Amino acid sequence: MKYIVGKPSILTAILLSTFYSLLGVAIYIFTPWEGMNYVGIVIIFLSIFVIFPEAACNELMWEIDTQTLKFTNYSKGIDKILIFYQQLFVAKRFPYQVVINLEQIDYIAVTYAKVPRAPFGAIGYDVWFNIHTYDGSVYSFIALTLSGKKDFNQAVDFMKEQGIHFKDGYHILDALHSHEHLSYYLERIDKEQSK
Repeated sequence: MKYIVGKPSILTAILLSTFYSLLGVAIYIFTPWEGMNYVGIVIIFLSIFVIFPEAACNELMWEIDTQTLKFTNYSKGIDKILIFYQQLFVAKRFPYQVVINLEQIDYIAVTYAKVPRAPFGAIGYDVWFNIHTYDGSVYSFIALTLSGKKDFNQAVDFMKEQGIHFKDGYHILDALHSHEHLSYYLERIDKEQSK
């Protein structure tokens, strides 16, 4: 049995790449200056070979099975692009950054982070896992960005079945099983913490 949280967003990548490719074609066709034709070609090239891979490679993805917890957290665009091409030409599978045996995990602390969201600067909340191992190491990654709640809940329930203990001081995992929107719940907690 295996659970995966986070999936590559191919549809978003196709839409972004198509938009920028059409922009490049429009610049190439409708510009009266010859130098701008080269700009249109560069935009088309970038949309296919840079924008598509960056948008297709999900920055958040983690997987749990009966033996290991694997996760990745690619936050830089260049990392996403390199991983996309590595997956396409070299590895033929998605390379995770960290693989931890479940036997090494002491507990997982669940917390959240306040994050500005584009394009208007609204504040959002990400759920973080801080994995504490028996050797004293701590691994942190974004476990949920407020989408994919069903997959997340199934994976967490499976982890509990495997004997992994969670320290959830904010009761985030309980809130995820309720019908209340997690962002409202975390905003309320954040306001209580700042008083």
